[in-house]
Amino acid sequence: MRNFTRRCFLRTIGAGMILVSMAGCFASQKSFGPANPNIIYIMADDLGFGDLSCYGAEKIRTPNIDALANEGIRLTDAHSPSAVCTPTRYGVLTGRYCWRGRLKKEVLWSGYDRCLIEPNRKTIGNMMQECGYQTAQIGKWHLGWGDTEPVDYSKGHLGRGPKELGFDYSFVTASAQNLYPLTFVENHKIMSKLKPMDYYVHNPEIREVPKHEMNWHKSHADGPMVVAEDWQPYDVDKIYTDKAIHFITEHVQEKSNSPFYLHLTPEAPHRPNIMPEFMRGTSQAGIRGDHIQFLDWMVGQIVKTVQELNIEQNTLIILTSDNGPKSGGIDGTFGHKSAGVLRGFKTSIWDGGHRVPLIARWPGRIKPATENDTMICLTDMMATFAAIVDYDITGDMGEDSFNALGVLMGETEPIRESMIHHDYSGNFAIRKSSWKLVGKRLYNIKEDIKESKDLAKQHPQMVAELSELLEQQKKSGRTVAR
Repeated sequence: MRNFTRRCFLRTIGAGMILVSMAGCFASQKSFGPANPNIIYIMADDLGFGDLSCYGAEKIRTPNIDALANEGIRLTDAHSPSAVCTPTRYGVLTGRYCWRGRLKKEVLWSGYDRCLIEPNRKTIGNMMQECGYQTAQIGKWHLGWGDTEPVDYSKGHLGRGPKELGFDYSFVTASAQNLYPLTFVENHKIMSKLKPMDYYVHNPEIREVPKHEMNWHKSHADGPMVVAEDWQPYDVDKIYTDKAIHFITEHVQEKSNSPFYLHLTPEAPHRPNIMPEFMRGTSQAGIRGDHIQFLDWMVGQIVKTVQELNIEQNTLIILTSDNGPKSGGIDGTFGHKSAGVLRGFKTSIWDGGHRVPLIARWPGRIKPATENDTMICLTDMMATFAAIVDYDITGDMGEDSFNALGVLMGETEPIRESMIHHDYSGNFAIRKSSWKLVGKRLYNIKEDIKESKDLAKQHPQMVAELSELLEQQKKSGRTVAR
């Protein structure tokens, strides 16, 4: 199947453009050349299917992201592997559904949790390193540190994390901007002294942390409520943008003969919806709308840097989201539908919880102004990037990752028979072609995107078939045969 996919890819864009070694990277360093593209993967946080103007938003304007779509491809049936944050981040980096590991529901609740990705598991970062790429993880981390709990911040340096998981450089939050401790961590080094929290994380203007926040923290996080002495809550994503630009610029100036992989994970538009002054009040959809427009500004700065460094023609940029928007995104005052016409929001098994925007631009490779409704999952990034760099994924990698390179190139042939959805509470659903089974309820997604008509009684055989398929894939440990 892998050889067939490769032949299709070569037929699509021409031999010699991307694949430089038919032998593949395997597990050793290989030579690289100008055909290997730089890859910038940007995954926003809680960005909904209806939040971008190129996906129909009218109260929020995203001209920089719209330009990516106009110059590349916009997918309309892309899904995160989970309806919440941590498991999706695990799934993207490993190409494996997170529920196959220790986290069966919810998320990691603080920076005091141990590393979620298993010690011997390879990630996209490891894969790209082995293929000669300089790699960086910048942004929200939320995947834990080391292998013991609670994580000890008194030593000033944290255990197993981005470095061991394939990133030469990392600049991240210890967990997230709304989870303790609030501090930046650069190459595993805690960047500032920590002090007891003296303001409400969701509203820095409030000096006393509300009781409900204190009680929630005590029941979820195994560590103190502390913050960096020099924490700048309004500038977190601005700092990430600066770090990303510096990484790209320095790499091109000092290592122009090698490609880079940037895994950029902004906080935007996750709460707290706080941002630099110059973006406040710029949208017609309140502070969350402003935050999305700030995300658009970030993307614009990254694209501008790529253009100024004259690497645009050999750089693939992907923009997507870790899950759907938080409930309440539809606001009668603003008239904005954050999930578009979809049913449900973040945390839910319905499509609004996990169908996400996905835009890819690769000049000369991806046809401009293309739209594709072929179904993919963000776990497919590992196999997709492997196809680009000609890496042979072994049997213990990417168990749920299918090669979506053809989809990015505009091909409409299905790449996966099915896809498993997973929500905050640990519930499962399964999608096969147009059919989606949620418990015992059956929907035809292509004809009923709003998931409003239960067709289980009309199609009992399909209910039985999908129920059996779901159980088989859960027990098998994988959905990709390698």
